[in-house]
Amino acid sequence: MDKASRTADIERAVVATLRTLSAACKLKLARDMNRMADRLALAGIQRRKPATSAHELGYALALQRLTPEQRLYGAALLKGLSLMPTPVDPLALALCIGALLDTQAIPYLVVGSVAAIVHGEYRMTRDIDIVLDLAARDVRALVDGLREGFTFLPSDITDALVRLPEARADWQQRASFCAYDKATGFQIDVYLSSGRPFEVAQFQRAQVIDIPGEPSGSLRVASAEDTVLAKLEWYKLAPSDRQWRDVQAILRVQDDALNHAYLRQWATELAITDLLTDALKGQPPPQHSDEPRQQRLF
Repeated sequence: MDKASRTADIERAVVATLRTLSAACKLKLARDMNRMADRLALAGIQRRKPATSAHELGYALALQRLTPEQRLYGAALLKGLSLMPTPVDPLALALCIGALLDTQAIPYLVVGSVAAIVHGEYRMTRDIDIVLDLAARDVRALVDGLREGFTFLPSDITDALVRLPEARADWQQRASFCAYDKATGFQIDVYLSSGRPFEVAQFQRAQVIDIPGEPSGSLRVASAEDTVLAKLEWYKLAPSDRQWRDVQAILRVQDDALNHAYLRQWATELAITDLLTDALKGQPPPQHSDEPRQQRLF
């Protein structure tokens, strides 16, 4: 058997195994991967800076999770917090935020890497992405609810609401803000729904994922089809090998369970038909220019 055949056999075996795992199981495995990554990162920081205090270790670990573009803003918000060098539990954080939003009756949708884990392969993640259908009247309750466990600028939320008309007019503009867990500095990216038709469809097709054995054990997650479409749209905006890999993993794992008519319909609406076609064929990520693509970090 040649190398290509062996590789194909291994991939088929991996996909077959992923199909047997529940969404809850994959999320817990991803949590374990994140914890291990944090332990290794902490070991590296301690080796480089053996005299570092526990607080300094926690701060250094939090900054190491952030991308270069996020680091300056994150560093300012995290400065002064009593961060501890504790491996992060993204699943617990996602469940905590979901429970908070349910209590406040604010419609939400978990998207991004967590949704990709639910529908595709489990992997590490550097943040949690959430879409909110936020009304102006709910801002105060959201601020009060988040304040206990997260650090953020309340003005960023009101600024995001102000930017909603611009986001409705141009899909490339996103009304969003960031919050950071006060214990670990882990980043939460919150996007406000602009009300465009695709986002409305995403909320209508949301799936509730039960996580047995976890406090507040359920999450409202974007469907497999909507996760594929959203990631392809992000890829169109900012090409990333990680986005492309997530898309192909979902397509392979879900396979015949996917609603292909829905995928094709929205791919046309979102002007990503060529990207969807390439992804369905298992093609490598297309190069949009001579500039190097963002590489998959996790």
